[in-house]
Order: sequence, then structure tokens, then C-alpha cells
Amino acid sequence: MKITVRESPTHGLGVFALQDIAAGETLELCPYIVIDDDDLQEANRLNDYLFTSPDDPNDYLVVMGCGMLYNHAAPGNAKWEVDETDNRFLRFYADCDIKAGEELFHDYGEEYWTTRADE
Repeated sequence: MKITVRESPTHGLGVFALQDIAAGETLELCPYIVIDDDDLQEANRLNDYLFTSPDDPNDYLVVMGCGMLYNHAAPGNAKWEVDETDNRFLRFYADCDIKAGEELFHDYGEEYWTTRADE
């Protein structure tokens, strides 16, 4: 296991490296569930944890594993993509070399913040 979840000085829980991790190395593969925008009829706490689908901006991904617990930083030290070998998973990977004990962050993107400004 390369990562763990624990209290974050940034916000709530966070994801941390248990060992040194090289740039490009996979952190974890997370299964996900796709939900349509129509299923999100009202604002709720789950909305803060959803990922916008890279395939359709009207679909959202409920990411399992530690995927929903990476905190935001811009730039982050981790990124995600739909796994090339099995598209039922998101692959979180190191965007740079990461030292053991460092918190892992990904950039939530501009849309995340602009949609929250409306709430």
C-alpha cells in the first residue's frame, strides 16, 4: 500500500504517501459509479465529492477508494485519468516526485469552484 487516509492540516481527512513515490507512478485505481445530472435535483453534501465526467459534462462520477478524499491544491502533486487498460477505474498518479509523509493533492479545476459560488 502506497497511500493512507488520515487527518489533514488542510481540511478534514486527506490522502498521504506512505513511501517515496516517483512521478508518473500509480497511487491507486478507484472504481466509480456514473450518475446523470438529472439525478442531482438539489444541492447536497455529496455534490462536494463528485468528479465531472471527462466524457460528458452532464455526468458525474462517484469515486470509490480514497479518490473522494484527495484535498485541493493548484497545482496539485497528483492527477487522475480514466484508466487506459480498464475504463471502469480512475487511475490516480503522482504528477511529480512525492516524499513519504506528504499529503497528496489534486487540482479540482475551475468548474468546481464556480459551481459552488452559485449555491
